[in-house]
Amino acid sequence: MRNSFILGLSCLLVVALIAIFLQDPVIVYTYAGIFGLIFTGAAAILTGSNVSGDRARANYWISTAKDRAARGKWATYCFMIGLPNLLLAAVVYFSSL
Repeated sequence: MRNSFILGLSCLLVVALIAIFLQDPVIVYTYAGIFGLIFTGAAAILTGSNVSGDRARANYWISTAKDRAARGKWATYCFMIGLPNLLLAAVVYFSSL
């Protein structure tokens, strides 16, 4: 989990360096926000939080415990990659208003 957070921070660092080089803060909240939304959305899809109750029950009974654990692990990794990107995108966006 720590490695995925570090990967998220490294993506954020690349975006921040490009924004500093081009002297445009809009790049930070645009691309960091996109990365954050993509990885957070992937985490939501992997956890199954976007489906209705009957679909969630059907998915629960069809999948094995090993599959659910693997999806949960990948969802956590995706969320930890997207979290720093979303946080910095929000900070830069609201500080530039």
